[in-house]
Amino acid sequence: MIQEISNRLLRQLENDLEQVCSEIKDPLQRLTTVLKLTREALKRLKVHVSDLKLKDKAEEIPIFKYIKPSFYQWQIYYVELYNIEINLPYGDAEKQANFLEQELLYIERFFRQYAFLYQYFRLNATELDNLYFVRGAEMQSILLPEVPDLDPEFSTSCDYLFSKFRAFEALKAWVLERLLLLRKKNIDPQQLSGGLQVGEMNWTGDTIDLAEVGLGFYHTGKLNNGTAGLGEIFRWLEETFHVNIGVPAKRFAELRKRKRLSRTRYLNEMRDSLNLKMENEDEYIPTGKKKNNSAISDDE
Repeated sequence: MIQEISNRLLRQLENDLEQVCSEIKDPLQRLTTVLKLTREALKRLKVHVSDLKLKDKAEEIPIFKYIKPSFYQWQIYYVELYNIEINLPYGDAEKQANFLEQELLYIERFFRQYAFLYQYFRLNATELDNLYFVRGAEMQSILLPEVPDLDPEFSTSCDYLFSKFRAFEALKAWVLERLLLLRKKNIDPQQLSGGLQVGEMNWTGDTIDLAEVGLGFYHTGKLNNGTAGLGEIFRWLEETFHVNIGVPAKRFAELRKRKRLSRTRYLNEMRDSLNLKMENEDEYIPTGKKKNNSAISDDE
């Protein structure tokens, strides 16, 4: 029940935030409006959580590990984004790039400062959930950051930190995207005219499909032993395939809005196409040779 309600509230919030960001250009006015929207959404979520009759900790943990941070992240994200925007050097691309690179160092330093908890977040670990995401659980640790005054009825020791992890990952993606745009000013004229060098690949499908691939890389942790950030992966795909995928958080929100059975439409299409190809090949391989060919394939 709470999952359905929270999904509806979150979709409404993210739609409202996207509209505000497209219509309001003044940073302070935009921040003021965004904060009002996020606080109202959190208040509504709190009312629904307060009305719940939770049977045990197992029902409480997902609320503060996943649901609340998915709302609270936007409040933190837009405050940080506002601070970047108002301090960004005006006009000079090189100075802007240097400023944004310092912001990346700040974000990475934050992740390193809470390295254990960040890995817990990234790996979706569960061993300490009873301490981190249950109201009233006593947790005194230097690993935890200073947090705003906590509402004991609607807070746990780590829901703020997990919200901040989400926010800073989205912020990192924004900074990387801005840096990419600044650097593209020095792009090779041949690429601007659409010419591709020998061996280069150009993505010709929908960018949301490539976003699926990037999200798949990130959440399976197969790049750089799982240390590659989502923004880094998107930037790598963009530079490799000469396409602009967009902000990871927004593309993920688009996928979430799809019907549940087809959220990973492109990845499903890849899987089905590959399985069909192998099934068709098997039909033409003599029975006595199947085992041999399979062995060769595995060795390769």
